[in-house]
Order: sequence, then structure tokens, then C-alpha cells
Amino acid sequence: MRKLLLVTLLLTVATDGRSQTSKPSPSILPEKFGSWSKLSCGDFPGGPDLHTESGLVSQTACRYSAPNQTIVVGVQKFRDPTGAYEFYTAGLRPGMMASLVGNNAAVQDDRLWMLTGALVLQVDSQKLASEEDLRALVKSLDGHVDKTPLPDVRGYLPSVGLVQGTQRYSLGPEGYAAAAKALDRGAYSELAEDLSLGPQSAGDGEVMLAAYNNGRGGREVLVLAHYPTPQVAEQQLHHLQPLLASKPEFAGTTVERDASLLSLVLSPSSPEMAARLRKAIKYDTAVTWNEPSTTLTDPPWVLVLKTIFFAAFGFCVLAGVIGVLFGVFRLLMKRLFPGKIFDRTKSIELLQLGLNSKPVNPDDFY
Repeated sequence: MRKLLLVTLLLTVATDGRSQTSKPSPSILPEKFGSWSKLSCGDFPGGPDLHTESGLVSQTACRYSAPNQTIVVGVQKFRDPTGAYEFYTAGLRPGMMASLVGNNAAVQDDRLWMLTGALVLQVDSQKLASEEDLRALVKSLDGHVDKTPLPDVRGYLPSVGLVQGTQRYSLGPEGYAAAAKALDRGAYSELAEDLSLGPQSAGDGEVMLAAYNNGRGGREVLVLAHYPTPQVAEQQLHHLQPLLASKPEFAGTTVERDASLLSLVLSPSSPEMAARLRKAIKYDTAVTWNEPSTTLTDPPWVLVLKTIFFAAFGFCVLAGVIGVLFGVFRLLMKRLFPGKIFDRTKSIELLQLGLNSKPVNPDDFY
């Protein structure tokens, strides 16, 4: 009987655990924004297959309706903005136009693809919604937005000649391999492990890729690999150099280091084009030395006057105290030693100029 009760209890706990695990999380999307009202929610309408590496936490898609109109809004929440940025760049396509709805928002045909904090937002049939309604939708998500800054390496890419929609950020090998294939450099996807990307690797690096017009009808692909310290970047440099030189499919590709940043131009059309791209990289390093320093500032005039008055008053008090003490000492000496210390008229001699007929009497000084 005891064994039967124990088994029953364990089965009950396991069932409760499964029911709690499968319980859907509350929807991030609002019930209403602008003139649109929520109808129903279901699966996310699709996107890049990087959920595990990017750290997907939850996802949902809801249908919204306005008079005689329907749109679909999908949102995916990630562990942090870094993972969300990897997922967002994987969904960019050449030809996408920037949207005024937000800073990281792109539009293609009738689809809005947007990043806000750790959330990636997708709106299908977005032309049916006004810009004010879409901004209201984004503002309703502010309570779920992580304000952590996006990776710095995204700002190192040159802007001249950049093909918009080809930017790809990767914090792991899966994202890098997908980015290399999307930019027509599939042969370089095997470098995913050699770049030591992600926190699970020894290098803990991150990568930014983008395509550039070379002015000859072709494109160059620039790879920026950023590491925590220059020492780690130097180790990766020595690892990649012989690897790139040993395989014919990597002919012409070189790697260079600038502090903690490695740069590669994958199969460049010419060494000059690779050098030009590297020269345009917006990455500056500086060595700083923090030394102790002081800042000299003039005190306020009110403080100066107060200090002067207090100092003068202090000197007056000190002079008065010294005068009183000297008077007490003089009286005491005259009582104890009369005519021996102060009243010594016989032993005091004064030099006289004789300008007056009256002689000087030493007793007048006492």
C-alpha cells in the first residue's frame, strides 16, 4: 500500500510539472494599439533558424483587425539584445528600405522587420497600418524592452559602398556559417570553429560581416572578428594565417589584426580593394594612462571674505589673550621681585639728544 501511494504521488507531481512547463507564457503583444484590436494568437509566422544560438525565450503571433482590414504581428523575445541582434540581422535582405518606425527597422514589400531591445518584431501587411499605429505598437512594448547596448562591433563597418541588408552579426558558429552562405562565401563557412566564436569557445569572439560594391560590378565581403583582449586576437591571428594559406579555395584572403579586432576580406577581387576596405574600418585604438590629478578652482568670494573675517577675529582674540597674560605676569613679577625685573630705574640709562631742557625721567616709562 505504501509503495502504491508513493508511485501515485510521484505521478501526480510529474503531471503537475509537465502542465506548468507546457503552460503558455503571457503574450507580450498588447490587446490594442492605435485603431487595431487583437483577434487571436498562434505560432510565429517564420524567420531565421537560429533560435538556440540566439537564445530564444518565447515567441507568439497575433492577428489584429481594424474596419475591413487584418494584419499579423509576430514577436520573438530573446535572452538579451545581443542574441536578438544576431537573429535580426539574419532576417535582413538586400533591397530592404529603412523604416521610420524605429532605429533598427527595415521594410520589404509588405513586411516590417524590426529590432527593439531583446525583441524582434515582424508585421505582415504592414502597409495597412499607419506609421502612428506602428509607433504605438512599438511603444506598447517598452515595458518588455531590454536597454542593454547592442554590440560595438556593428559600428566598425565602413559605410562607403555598403550594400544595405547584407549586414550579419554572429555570436556563434551557427550564425557565422549561415551568414557566409547568405553572402555567397559558402566555402568560408568552415571557418566557424576556427574563429572561436561564442562563450563556449576559448576565444569568446563575435563577428560582423557585410558585402560592399567594388565598383567593378562585383562585391567584396568583409569580416570583422572582435575578441575580448588583444592577446586573444593575436592567438587567433596565428591560428588563422597558416589555415588560410594552406587551402587553395582561400587564395588571396589574408587576415590582419588591429588591437582586439581581426579583419578578413573573403576572396577579394584585388589586394588593393582589400587594403581599401581595411583602411575604411571605423575602429580606433588608444593607450591611456590614468594618473592622479587635482583641479585648481578659485573659491567663491563669499567664502574668501568669511575666511578673512574669521582670520582677523582670531588674531585679535589671540592678541588680547597674550596681552592679558603678559599683564598678569608683569603684576606678579612686581609683587614677587619689586624693582628687580621691571622697575629698575637705576639700571636704565637713556640716550638724550638734548632737544628739550627737561631731562627724561625713567620712572615715566612705568
